Amino acid sequence: MTQQRSERENRISGLVTRRGLLQGAAAAGAGLFLPRSATGAEPGAALKKTSLRFNWTAKGEFTPLYVARELGFFKEQGVEVELLEGKSGTQAVQVVGTGNDAFGFVPSIQVIQGINQGIPLRVAGTFGKVTGMCWASWPDVPLDGPKSLEGRKVSLSSASTFFQVWPAFVKKFKIDTAKVETVSADPSARVGLFLSRRLDIMADIFVANDFVVLQNKLPDKKLNLLRLSDLGFDPVGYVLVANRSVVESDPDLVRRVTRATQKGFQAMIDSPKEAAAIMTKLYGERLGAAIIEGQVTRLLTLVNREPKLGMSNESDWQRSLDLLHEAGVIDKKLPLGSYYTNDFLQA
Repeated sequence: MTQQRSERENRISGLVTRRGLLQGAAAAGAGLFLPRSATGAEPGAALKKTSLRFNWTAKGEFTPLYVARELGFFKEQGVEVELLEGKSGTQAVQVVGTGNDAFGFVPSIQVIQGINQGIPLRVAGTFGKVTGMCWASWPDVPLDGPKSLEGRKVSLSSASTFFQVWPAFVKKFKIDTAKVETVSADPSARVGLFLSRRLDIMADIFVANDFVVLQNKLPDKKLNLLRLSDLGFDPVGYVLVANRSVVESDPDLVRRVTRATQKGFQAMIDSPKEAAAIMTKLYGERLGAAIIEGQVTRLLTLVNREPKLGMSNESDWQRSLDLLHEAGVIDKKLPLGSYYTNDFLQA
């Protein structure tokens, strides 16, 4: 195992210090991957082209997919995957559902909504054990629990994930909404409102995304942080989803993409600094190296590793469906097999 991890770290470091992709590097990684002849492309075989849509523009949370591409894990599996930025989870679900893109990397909430609405999707891997929804507040604004919102000015954008489950949250934790001054600011404006102290609490952000950006803008202050998962109120996070017709007509393609994605996540887990460096090489000018490193560090706490990397498990999915049903995000709970399969993961 130590030798395998060393090989992987050397491989990632090689990409960061040299231009271009590493070609033909040795397979490695915590027992996830079989020899190429068993699971990937035969030497000289043509690569099968496909596309994967994100729910947003490039950010640190997408690092494992870019690592899989840059280190050649997709190519090892005989596929060439075009990674495409998106505009929202809803848009990503729609383009995968119509078949314009074969795959998506999207938060589970939008995927569950889509499947309930009849959009032909199937989750091939659950890579986020929770979404990472969180609150942030100024150092002098305590975050001791749900009641911390009362008597405060709180961001709650109607476009946010937390807004969708807000009614259920209020009911469960008996929040007196008359005591909460909610501000429905555009996501692009809420950071400015917070920095100018016109907001006490940012309640519609994510720990591996917005929180890192916010804390980076206030390096001399340690913001308070409360994760909704600590309250038992956070559904499963990012999932790898495929168009159902692709799952049925080309299961081998789904298997290859899923296993390369697993390998990208394992590479990030084994060597997070090197993985962040890969992402920084690609998007550092746009996002900032410190932001990417912070997002990758936070992402590590969200990755679903049990009972194995990327496996969808009944208890987490049932908990998520219960939460979304109670919140009115979905009007019914379908059988779990309607949402996901574990058939394509590496054993």
